Amino acid sequence: MLKSLMAGAALTLAALPIMATAQEGAKFDCVVAAVAADTKASIGAAMAGAGDDASRDALFKQLSTVTEDCVAKHGIADAQKAAYFDYSLARISREWLVGDIAKLNLSSAIVDKALDFGPAGANPDLSSDMSEDQIMKIVQAYIDSGVDIEKVDTTAWEKVGAYAAATSIYWNKRKLLPF
Repeated sequence: MLKSLMAGAALTLAALPIMATAQEGAKFDCVVAAVAADTKASIGAAMAGAGDDASRDALFKQLSTVTEDCVAKHGIADAQKAAYFDYSLARISREWLVGDIAKLNLSSAIVDKALDFGPAGANPDLSSDMSEDQIMKIVQAYIDSGVDIEKVDTTAWEKVGAYAAATSIYWNKRKLLPF
């Protein structure tokens, strides 16, 4: 009996990190899971320059409402609200842009590698404009991967740039969220 009690306690203790990780994931996923697919597409397109200011403002208000619900649901601190909103907006945009630029036969992974995005990456801050050096790193990375950049139109490059900006915000805001 003592052995089964100790085994049960050991299993419970072993499950705690998994349960905590699942809860952390729920916080990161809450907004994304709560936003409808068509709204995600509208947000992604807006971040890539589609629509007018009024339609973008309406989308951001809608996203803000969902974000506030998730903040309340998960007990996210007031000091983290802005970073959480920015993270969620960037994540939705980034995920939409991955699919959209893939339709143009371009890989987002090339941008990630060129600018060192990722959990252990440098994640340069692109909240303002990209530098000429950063743009050239992306272009060269596409050339190195076999893309004929002369055949890539302006709209595609704008989406690649929007993806880079969203990815920068995504990783940098995620670092600010300690959950």
